[in-house]
Amino acid sequence: MNIAFVMNALEGVKAYKDTTYYLMLAARQRGHSVFYLDQYDLYLRHAAVYARVAEVDVHTDIDQPFTRMHDESLCLESMDVVCIRTDPPFDRAYLYATLLLDLLPGKTRIVNRPSSLRNWNEKLAALEFPELSPPTLVSNHPDDIKEFAAGYERIVLKPLDGHGGQGIHFLERDADDTDAVIATVTHDGAHWVEVQAYLPAANDGDKRILLLDGEPLGGILRVHADGVELNNLDAGATAQRCELTKEDREICARLKPALLREGVVFCGIDVIGGRLIEINVTSPTGLQELCKFSGLDHHHTIIERLES
Repeated sequence: MNIAFVMNALEGVKAYKDTTYYLMLAARQRGHSVFYLDQYDLYLRHAAVYARVAEVDVHTDIDQPFTRMHDESLCLESMDVVCIRTDPPFDRAYLYATLLLDLLPGKTRIVNRPSSLRNWNEKLAALEFPELSPPTLVSNHPDDIKEFAAGYERIVLKPLDGHGGQGIHFLERDADDTDAVIATVTHDGAHWVEVQAYLPAANDGDKRILLLDGEPLGGILRVHADGVELNNLDAGATAQRCELTKEDREICARLKPALLREGVVFCGIDVIGGRLIEINVTSPTGLQELCKFSGLDHHHTIIERLES
């Protein structure tokens, strides 16, 4: 197969932990041709989708993970699979890239479906399943947020377009800096934010569960560093082995029909204390850690599924 990966610059890939690298490695090890492109490399010739791509070889040497074999411009119809793996935030460029990729013919499989990347904001998507989520408010108005905060000892405020833990704030009830924090996170009312009741179980970490076609491959526990509250790996948290509970599997089963319907082949969900927090559909991470803890080659399982 020919598999193209739409992703961030090869030079910035941290191969020792990067999920996209691991998928590319599995594809090459299984004998497929692997192509790299940035979302800015996409263009149209009338209704045909073209891109400036580099065919790459992929190595197990994490210090030299890639060799660019040759560069060319080609019609992406020649790809069997296009994997969209650009890191969030889902911004204007991301939006237009999905609109361009929507024009590919059905014979080219796109993972994940571009329309789902547009429609499923990674925080708001969890509210498609309100019975699984903690109490939540989405607003840009200080009075709404303060009224919601009055009902809980502690709340979490998150930008809707945030990623990697960036821009997250915690507020205690009746904190002296409430107005200042709300003004900061909402950009003085210009941005909507997600406000949630704080779940004490977050102190023990949160689970990132990876799903393939709606079925859980497994999960990792992300535990914050000393002196830091955020459980995001990009914020210094560490990954630990964990088992999926009955509650975790029930959440996955509840999500499966919608994920299949929306063409979300590979995603990661965040769960705290048995409550669904986020559905990550753009470029979910944690695959290398999951493979390490489980002793299973889940990256090969994903590419094998794409082969079929």
